[in-house]
Amino acid sequence: MSSIPPPIPARVREVPSPYQEFDPTKDPDMANQMVRDLTETKPPPPMVEPPSNAYVLPGGYLDPEGQLHREAKIKEITGADEEAFAREWKNPNLSVARVVDLILRRTVTAIGMIDPVTPEALGSLLIGDRAALLLAVRLLTFGTDWEVPDFPCRLCGETFGVVIELDKDIPMKELPDPRRQEVEVKLRNGTIVTVGLLTGALQLQMVGDGNRTAPEEQTYAIDRCLRTIDGQAVRSPMAQSMGMADRRKIVQAMDEGQPGPQMEEVVVTCDKCGGEAKYALGLVDLFR
Repeated sequence: MSSIPPPIPARVREVPSPYQEFDPTKDPDMANQMVRDLTETKPPPPMVEPPSNAYVLPGGYLDPEGQLHREAKIKEITGADEEAFAREWKNPNLSVARVVDLILRRTVTAIGMIDPVTPEALGSLLIGDRAALLLAVRLLTFGTDWEVPDFPCRLCGETFGVVIELDKDIPMKELPDPRRQEVEVKLRNGTIVTVGLLTGALQLQMVGDGNRTAPEEQTYAIDRCLRTIDGQAVRSPMAQSMGMADRRKIVQAMDEGQPGPQMEEVVVTCDKCGGEAKYALGLVDLFR
């Protein structure tokens, strides 16, 4: 019976190491390097930043003490929020102002040092700031892109698909002086009036139950926002006695003076005819 030769041991490849056994008395530099490598604190891996819930208002909230608050905090829309919005959208007397108020009350958590936010502070925001917050909530919840599969071209009449980048395609207007939330208007007879910009609370009161006509809403807004006439404080309502041209001029100035997203100035290019035009988008439509 032939004998089986013993197995040949596998050769282990020796990997050179900078820290092989050595005499530290003969190589003190190597010993010091070993200590440094073993005790060195390595930085933690970079953290992935979550979407920011902080937003700087293009206008700002002036509290009763005259302090300006410009930073707001928001949260994304939850399932419970969506259910509440859906109930409002089913209302046959749908009011955009009420929908905006409902969304903001459920998603704005703080304004400046007012944390949690109060209904009074939220209602005192300019309607332009409220529109800006609404857009910020939409961006936080759904991202920057808004896909419209059947956008109507006003130039050729065709519909086309378009992706609108909400953070880039919608111009944002800021107040030159956030502490001055009013506009001056020169009337036809040369009189100078000072008019405060409309706030969210005033807009809700102006709209009411939806039964006011547009001229009645204008009367309500002018009477509550008109502050001075030629430097003299306004003591009593006078919107109904104003001429129609002056009323329209005041309302237009109040509208143009608002900060926030300029939803009527969104430039879209038709991929059917190549034409470029400005369109007015509805903020609430971005949530449907």
